[in-house]
Order: sequence, then structure tokens, then C-alpha cells
Amino acid sequence: MNTLKRQIDGITVVDLSGRVDSSVSGQVMDDLNEVVGAGTAKLVVNLQNVTYISSAGLRSILVAAKLAKSSKGEMRLCQASDLVRKILEESGFTNLIRIDDHEGQSIAALRTL
Repeated sequence: MNTLKRQIDGITVVDLSGRVDSSVSGQVMDDLNEVVGAGTAKLVVNLQNVTYISSAGLRSILVAAKLAKSSKGEMRLCQASDLVRKILEESGFTNLIRIDDHEGQSIAALRTL
């Protein structure tokens, strides 16, 4: 699993890649919480290169999303593969965090906050 952070129009985009499971979920949580804790309340997590996500990985993302919301911001997910999107849908994540088809959609939505 790799994490890449970049900025677009004041919005932090975090690209995750590989398997996001219990062996790396702590690092994912630390990376995302670091971004939000540094004052970034607008966050996009790009899942394009994530091949699998476990419940531990989902929990890491949820914790960071709640932290962003408590900072009057928002986290959005985007570009999930069919398998990852299915996992997100079956776990009820689509009711908790917005999942966009494309990164540009997520960025455009967060610009309005």
C-alpha cells in the first residue's frame, strides 16, 4: 500500500494504492488523520489504484471523515474500482461518505464548501 498526497485548489487529494487491509490500516489512518489534523478540512481520497479494502481499511477512512466533518469540512471518495465500490456499498459506506465517479467531481463539490 502506498499513499501519495497532493494539493489541487486548496483541496488535499490522497491517492491510495494496493490492498487497504488490517496490515496497513493503521498507516492509512495515521496518514489521513495527519492531513486533517494539519488543518485540511477538504479532503478527497482517490481509490483508483486500490485493489481491495477490508473492514479495518474502511474504519480508517471513516475515522478521518469524522475528523474532517468535526473541522467543518468534508471527505469524499472517488474512482473506486467495481470490487471496492461493491465493498463500500455493501458495508453501508455510501450512506456515510459521498463516493464520486471521478476526482474532478469530488474537487468541484468541495470547492463550494
